[in-house]
Amino acid sequence: MSIAPHDDLVSLLTGDHEAVKQRFAEFETALPEFRAELFWKLMDQLIRHEAAEEAIVYPALKQLPRGDVVARARIAEEAEAEQHLARMEKLEPASHEFLGSLLDLRDAVLAHAESEETEAFPLLLTHLDNAALVHLGQKFKSAKLAAPTHPHPHIPKRPAANKLLGPIAAFVDRVRGGVTA
Repeated sequence: MSIAPHDDLVSLLTGDHEAVKQRFAEFETALPEFRAELFWKLMDQLIRHEAAEEAIVYPALKQLPRGDVVARARIAEEAEAEQHLARMEKLEPASHEFLGSLLDLRDAVLAHAESEETEAFPLLLTHLDNAALVHLGQKFKSAKLAAPTHPHPHIPKRPAANKLLGPIAAFVDRVRGGVTA
């Protein structure tokens, strides 16, 4: 099986960042009655991306020079975003409070993505060859498929905890959402 160049880890992460930017842009013209559906789609994207990064990207990054510092900073940002999402789940999507919270989330998520692109990606591209980046990209895609779909801020932000508790949380999310795996 041939792997296309866009299946490397950095390309997949960049694609996710662009998709999230597009999802945030959809809120700008969405009528209040459609905000809830957009929010659930956004949350699914963000949580799956975050869980896959914690399982695949950050452990690889921590092995690189200065990577541990960069990974810890990005993990802290993601933990804050996950707590923010958990609070937003309780808000009425048509409310002004929700919109204010969404703007705060957007700013934090886009700043996080920019930090990854300017700090983490150069480290990955400098220290890993194409084969390693493609291999990590495959693992990242698999991790996203198995990831939870709702925030679980109570799960420790460590790869071992994610591997053990992530699939359980994902199963609970699918049952909660009426979706079968």
